[in-house]
Amino acid sequence: MKVPPGLVRLAEAQGWVLSRDQVLAAGLTDRVVSRLIQGEWRQLASGIYSLRSEPTWIGRCWAGVLLGGPGSCVGLAAAAHLHRMMPAPDGIAVWVPPDRQVRDREPWVFRRGARQPWGRPPRTTIERTVLDLAAVQRTDALVTLLAEAVGRRGVHPDSLRSALAALPRHPRRRLLTELLADVGDGIRSPLERHYLHDVERAHGLPRALRQESPAGPYATDAWYEQYSTVVELDGRTWHDGPARFRDHTRDNRHTEAGLATLRFGWGDTVERPCAVARRVAPVLRRQGWRGAPHDCPQCSGRPWP
Repeated sequence: MKVPPGLVRLAEAQGWVLSRDQVLAAGLTDRVVSRLIQGEWRQLASGIYSLRSEPTWIGRCWAGVLLGGPGSCVGLAAAAHLHRMMPAPDGIAVWVPPDRQVRDREPWVFRRGARQPWGRPPRTTIERTVLDLAAVQRTDALVTLLAEAVGRRGVHPDSLRSALAALPRHPRRRLLTELLADVGDGIRSPLERHYLHDVERAHGLPRALRQESPAGPYATDAWYEQYSTVVELDGRTWHDGPARFRDHTRDNRHTEAGLATLRFGWGDTVERPCAVARRVAPVLRRQGWRGAPHDCPQCSGRPWP
């Protein structure tokens, strides 16, 4: 059965998913729709049809928005994926206007709240997506999300601060404010944040530069420029496979430039930060630092080398 070309174009723009209202507005009748469902089409939910036997993930996003009705938009992890910040989740959260009640059905979870739809398929803005996820994510996952938004998607920390200021009741305002300051200073991973707080600041080490390139095109995790020392942090997520060879090339470049390079993993930095500080401090001293490191509340009290 031939479907009107205009309806085909609309379906293609919506991930090959249409609502009953859209189909009827194009001139098809319920009887015709019933015949199409028995043939080429697939009913995803009451009044929502896929023109493909197996809808794509984007098509399921459109289906959720159509189920939610006017003013609805994709949110949370699904919106983050549409903004290219996270992998595609199995479940798709959809925000609907506060005065509307829509029953959850797999894979859609409907949340009531005022959100401004953006893009196609409609989703929360990148700033609101980050702030909504911040209310439900663990701290390390939130650091990764903020670093992705700022470091790779080009979101300025000030735009996130402005969006946060417009939300008088965000449950994690204080943590977000602290994390935005860290990300603004160049933190791009949970491991880098652990080093900044638990090693560098906790033990009175000098402040390093971050995401700078002291030698060649390779940005560093922590560069003590005045003392010609670089600290690289090897989280397993970031340094497996081909990245390991890039690390070797970067270390060689640093050595050729006369830089001392120290490298620590997750276990060192997170589980033994005091020991890491006791390894970094003497290197900085040999390179000219005249400061005095100090114990943190977790230190054993043994003398500094």
